[in-house]
Amino acid sequence: MRGAIWKALTWADLVLIGAVVLAIIGSAAWAWKKNDDRSVFIYKNGALLGVYPLNVDRTIRIDGHNTVGIERGKVRMLAADCPGKRCVKQGAGDVLPIICLPNRVVVEIRGRDAKRPLIVR
Repeated sequence: MRGAIWKALTWADLVLIGAVVLAIIGSAAWAWKKNDDRSVFIYKNGALLGVYPLNVDRTIRIDGHNTVGIERGKVRMLAADCPGKRCVKQGAGDVLPIICLPNRVVVEIRGRDAKRPLIVR
């Protein structure tokens, strides 16, 4: 049975299978690639408070209201005194921003050279 399947394939089929396998390998490599030059940008009331590398574990106390943690290449809001604590419940991530609306805190993850696409007023 195995030999019958290989005999039924044409060169076009083999080229298509090869292209699909290469696309899967390329997609997986791109998805797992870590961008080490990314940083955590912390804003309070629209003003930049600090820039921290994403690959260095640390705890950052923003003010008396919010504390941010960077651990294993991900960032999360460790503590907040806002009513719903949605920013804390969001958990850790390395792509999406963390926004604490009541305390007007924005935590972004991006490269140092990237333009600031997120504007919160």
